[in-house]
Amino acid sequence: MSVDRFKKLLVEYYPELLSKEVLDKLAIYYQLLLEENSKYNLTAIRNTEEIVIKHFWDSLIYDHYLGIDKDEHLKIIDIGTGAGFPGLVLAILNPGSSFTLVDSINKKVNFIKMVVSSLDLKNVEALNIRSEILGQDSKYRQSYDLAVARSVAYLPVLSEYLLPLVKVGGKMVLAKEVPFDEELSEASNALSVLGGEFYSAHSYQLPRYNNMRALIFFNKTKPTPKAYPRREGLPKKKPL
Repeated sequence: MSVDRFKKLLVEYYPELLSKEVLDKLAIYYQLLLEENSKYNLTAIRNTEEIVIKHFWDSLIYDHYLGIDKDEHLKIIDIGTGAGFPGLVLAILNPGSSFTLVDSINKKVNFIKMVVSSLDLKNVEALNIRSEILGQDSKYRQSYDLAVARSVAYLPVLSEYLLPLVKVGGKMVLAKEVPFDEELSEASNALSVLGGEFYSAHSYQLPRYNNMRALIFFNKTKPTPKAYPRREGLPKKKPL
């Protein structure tokens, strides 16, 4: 797919105003993803239109619902970012905020660093580290206004990955397939223990593919106990 076609599809599927500068940067990101994905398998999605919708559009929708003030400086962390979705797209859209993009797979983090360098982004830090380790690091623990993730893990597990990184008064925002009610119910104990509270959910439908998804918002209402996150692998092996 050509760069012009990429831009046209993105504007067609996301009719909210995207500046020429933003579109140009997203197009460079897209080109680099196609080139590097052929070498390193950064994403299982190969069809170019699927990449536009299931990665780029599905990241733009975060910006729509988050409603970040362009003059506001927020600290935002994206756990399990993969090839940079949604965090890198959000960083391009919101240069006034700072972003930490985290993945445990080194080749994906190296790719993000390549994009950051190519676009000369000054507001992105990319880390190759497990979230369980990061959540116990005083530099990062309970220091973020907002933590985001897509469908990285089951909700009780994701909560233990993200909530220790969010400061009291901040938010955790997760994308999940619809329906998510059972998963939300099973996360009630984890949320209570970790200091999170369900706030709201916004359902949306992917263009063309019609998948029903939702962005689920949680408030951080109290500090996370020092014992969390637990050691590597334990949140997934024994969810709260």
